[in-house]
Amino acid sequence: MTLWDVFVDLSWIGILLLAGQFMRAKIPIFQKFFIPASLLAGILAFVLGPNGLGWIPFSKWLGTYAAVLVAVIFAAAPIDEDDGEPKKADKNSERSRMMWGMTINTMGIAVLQYGVGILLTMYVLRIFYPELHEGFGLMMATAFFGGPGTAAAVGGALELVGWNDGAVVGYTLCSVGIIGGILLGIVIINWGARKGYTNYVTDPHDLPREMLTGLIPPENQKKSGKITVSGISLDSMAFHLGIVLLAGYLGYLMTQYFKGLTGFEIPVFCTALIAGYLVQFVMKKTKAARYVDKSTVSRISGTSTDFLIVSALGSIDVQVVITYAVPLLVTIVAAFVLNWAWFIFIGGHTSPKDWFERNLMVWGQACGVLATGILLERIVDPEQKAYAVEDTGFANLISRPIITFLTVAPPIFIGLFPLISSHILGWACIAATIVILLVGWKMKWYTPGGPLPKGRALERLVKEEKQGELVH
Repeated sequence: MTLWDVFVDLSWIGILLLAGQFMRAKIPIFQKFFIPASLLAGILAFVLGPNGLGWIPFSKWLGTYAAVLVAVIFAAAPIDEDDGEPKKADKNSERSRMMWGMTINTMGIAVLQYGVGILLTMYVLRIFYPELHEGFGLMMATAFFGGPGTAAAVGGALELVGWNDGAVVGYTLCSVGIIGGILLGIVIINWGARKGYTNYVTDPHDLPREMLTGLIPPENQKKSGKITVSGISLDSMAFHLGIVLLAGYLGYLMTQYFKGLTGFEIPVFCTALIAGYLVQFVMKKTKAARYVDKSTVSRISGTSTDFLIVSALGSIDVQVVITYAVPLLVTIVAAFVLNWAWFIFIGGHTSPKDWFERNLMVWGQACGVLATGILLERIVDPEQKAYAVEDTGFANLISRPIITFLTVAPPIFIGLFPLISSHILGWACIAATIVILLVGWKMKWYTPGGPLPKGRALERLVKEEKQGELVH
């Protein structure tokens, strides 16, 4: 492998991303169902690449890019321009209840997906497929709540403990989760509008053109970040990229050192995350964090995610998908049913108001990526009046230690303690979900019972129609 091989691979990934955006901007069906350009590009990479028609000259190393890119994504996660402390609110206020209700909602479905996925594999699927690797149980939460980055990370970690198909299974589930999350999300929105659960719109079809095509017109375009370093000295993007790569490389060195010391290899994404926190700590102590722009770091992470999706889907082996077809189908159905049951019976009772709009955010995140949740929530709350995005940020900040543990630890436990670790982890996640809900109930952040509250949009429309009739 030469640097020119890397250049050709990355060039083709970039070309396919442009093609995916062109398809999104010009083909109505992709606009109607909000299919992301990166996902379209990944499908093109799969169809036209070495595992498909063979028209694109990807190198044999295409499948390895995901492991490197996910290290970049995890290294970037802790890098911030401030302490990231959640804003405090009066514990008895409605806003506080909304923030903590979103935390219960988000954290609960994430932990429950791990528990259900693991137990479904250990007590159902392995009855019919005894040779199914116990790591398969992690795939539901890894691919659905975790998204492409987590699928690449956990899939790569499972390869280290003997399951070479983990990454491909994760990519497949993740793709289905994103597409299904969007399509079913649109169905849920129309159902909610008909039932009168929406608060801000009665017709979800009148959307800004930019949401359909993905192209923002010049008059609505905004700056994506701040310039924190003078271009006379160093380009600001190079500065931020250097910080992220420093954390990623330190993580790589930590993995290599630990492997040489113990013979056990910790996945690089785990150590890259730790290194990211160390770099952030040093920058805070030295006041260097004041020169960090979180938006720029997010652009680096987002770009890495787009390239990861294309490289991951382009390297999917059809034979592996066929081999796991039935377990995959069962897991997919179980995941969507679980997310829908949570949406109605749990999520619907975690917000004192605007439950439908806020719950769509959690649905989208639980089906693959946070961007899906933002997309669906914006359809029913165009002016962002439900505080769904802000409170999801708070919820993810509070949930981060638990989600990080569930991402990092299970593959390691499976490697160290096969046969028993999955049983313990599965039941522990179910118990943890119950505890989360009990705490939420005790603190009145989760208020089960009773019908789902009706929204205000339909009531307002009826009043306006009656007023119009009186006028005439």
